[in-house]
Amino acid sequence: MTNTKPNGDGPAGAGARVMRLFDLIVDAGGVLAGVLLVAVMLATTIKVVFRYGLREGLIGVDQISGTMLLYITFLGAAWVLRRDEHVTLDLLANALRPSIQRRLLVFSSILGALICLAVALFGTVEVISSLRRGIRIPAEIEIPRAINLVVIPIGFLFLGLQFARRAWHAARPTARE
Repeated sequence: MTNTKPNGDGPAGAGARVMRLFDLIVDAGGVLAGVLLVAVMLATTIKVVFRYGLREGLIGVDQISGTMLLYITFLGAAWVLRRDEHVTLDLLANALRPSIQRRLLVFSSILGALICLAVALFGTVEVISSLRRGIRIPAEIEIPRAINLVVIPIGFLFLGLQFARRAWHAARPTARE
């Protein structure tokens, strides 16, 4: 007997829908990170053309590009982890038995999830504090500091959830065992 009704309702169906929604959000973050990367490249190119071709500077391009680079990092992190494409040093791990590799993956994923979720929590507190205090970044274009900060807890939340998901999948027994 399964946990789902034929129409996909029930606990297992709801869990699958939540995972699909999570994947959709993570994919959207990855796509947005890619779009922002192209925007940074275009903005930098346009700035160079204005500077050396037209002898005119563009105010705020470096500042906006820096903000976009921050967004690229935190919007794309969970997407990269889901694809298992983060940089790893696996020289030692590859020498271990598969069961030990799996345990290390579970442990490191749980640790990563806890750290990321803690940063998300404290980052959220800092974003709220920054908004309440009205802190602005003193630069060419004065923007609220929270605009730069808000992507950090969001990115760490999704990265932490992806670490937890990876730990869950790695901890499940496989058919080989």
